Amino acid sequence: MELAYAMNANAADAVAKEDSHDAAGNMTLLDAEPGQTYIIKEINTDDDDMNLFLFRLGCYQGEPITLISKKKKSCIVVIKDGRYNLDKMLSEAIII
Repeated sequence: MELAYAMNANAADAVAKEDSHDAAGNMTLLDAEPGQTYIIKEINTDDDDMNLFLFRLGCYQGEPITLISKKKKSCIVVIKDGRYNLDKMLSEAIII
C-alpha cells in the first residue's frame, strides 16, 4: 500500500513539473534539477541592464549552465568555470 502511494506521489510531482514548463517545453532555472547541465535557450527579460549583466557573466544563448543547488529564492550555478548565486528574478529569466 505504501509503495503504491509513493508511486502516485512521484507521478503527481512529475505532472506538476511538466505544468511549470511553457507550451514549447522550455523551463527556467527554478524548474531545473540540481547537479544537471543545461544549454541556455534564451534570456527572457526586457531589462537591458540585466541582459548586459548576464552577458558579462557568460550567460547567453547556446552556453552551457550547471545548476549546483537551488532554494526558494535563488540558484547557485556554474557558468564558464565561475560559480554564481542568481536571485529569483534572474533565475526565472534564464530559459533552458
